[in-house]
Amino acid sequence: MQNSDSNSFPMISTQTSPNEYRGLTKREYFAGLAMQGLLASERPDFKSTKKMCAESAVEMADMLLNQLGE
Repeated sequence: MQNSDSNSFPMISTQTSPNEYRGLTKREYFAGLAMQGLLASERPDFKSTKKMCAESAVEMADMLLNQLGE
Protein backbone atom coordinates (compact mmCIF):
# COMPACT_ATOMS: atom_id res chain seq x y z
CA MET A 1 0.00 0.00 0.00
CA GLN A 2 1.30 3.43 -0.93
CA ASN A 3 1.39 6.26 1.57
CA SER A 4 -1.26 8.11 -0.46
CA ASP A 5 -3.62 5.15 -0.03
CA SER A 6 -3.29 5.08 3.76
CA ASN A 7 -5.86 6.87 5.88
CA SER A 8 -5.28 10.45 6.95
CA PHE A 9 -7.18 10.04 10.23
CA PRO A 10 -7.50 6.28 10.72
CA MET A 11 -10.17 4.89 12.98
CA ILE A 12 -10.51 1.20 13.63
CA SER A 13 -13.91 -0.06 12.58
CA THR A 14 -15.65 -2.04 15.31
CA GLN A 15 -18.52 -3.04 13.03
CA THR A 16 -16.46 -5.09 10.60
CA SER A 17 -13.08 -6.77 10.91
CA PRO A 18 -10.92 -5.41 13.76
CA ASN A 19 -8.06 -4.42 11.43
CA GLU A 20 -10.13 -2.45 8.94
CA TYR A 21 -9.57 1.30 8.89
CA ARG A 22 -12.09 3.77 7.58
CA GLY A 23 -11.91 7.37 6.48
CA LEU A 24 -10.36 9.46 3.75
CA THR A 25 -7.06 8.54 2.20
CA LYS A 26 -4.27 11.10 2.41
CA ARG A 27 -4.73 11.76 -1.31
CA GLU A 28 -8.46 12.41 -0.90
CA TYR A 29 -7.86 14.63 2.12
CA PHE A 30 -5.17 16.72 0.42
CA ALA A 31 -7.30 17.04 -2.74
CA GLY A 32 -10.22 18.27 -0.64
CA LEU A 33 -8.06 20.90 1.01
CA ALA A 34 -6.68 21.99 -2.35
CA MET A 35 -10.20 22.25 -3.81
CA GLN A 36 -11.31 24.32 -0.84
CA GLY A 37 -8.48 26.76 -1.49
CA LEU A 38 -9.19 26.91 -5.21
CA LEU A 39 -12.86 27.67 -4.67
CA ALA A 40 -12.02 30.36 -2.11
CA SER A 41 -9.53 32.03 -4.44
CA GLU A 42 -10.28 35.06 -6.54
CA ARG A 43 -9.55 33.22 -9.79
CA PRO A 44 -12.80 32.82 -11.71
CA ASP A 45 -11.37 30.12 -14.02
CA PHE A 46 -11.45 27.55 -11.20
CA LYS A 47 -15.04 28.39 -10.39
CA SER A 48 -16.18 28.31 -14.01
CA THR A 49 -15.75 24.58 -14.59
CA LYS A 50 -16.16 21.94 -11.93
CA LYS A 51 -14.02 19.50 -13.88
CA MET A 52 -11.09 21.92 -14.06
CA CYS A 53 -11.30 22.60 -10.33
CA ALA A 54 -11.44 18.90 -9.44
CA GLU A 55 -8.60 17.95 -11.77
CA SER A 56 -6.42 20.75 -10.42
CA ALA A 57 -7.11 19.74 -6.82
CA VAL A 58 -6.14 16.11 -7.47
CA GLU A 59 -3.03 17.21 -9.36
CA MET A 60 -2.00 19.40 -6.42
CA ALA A 61 -2.57 16.55 -3.98
CA ASP A 62 -0.42 14.23 -6.10
CA MET A 63 2.31 16.86 -6.31
CA LEU A 64 2.30 17.31 -2.53
CA LEU A 65 2.51 13.58 -1.91
CA ASN A 66 5.36 13.37 -4.41
CA GLN A 67 7.22 16.15 -2.60
CA LEU A 68 6.69 14.40 0.72
CA GLY A 69 8.47 11.34 -0.59
CA GLU A 70 5.63 9.18 -1.87
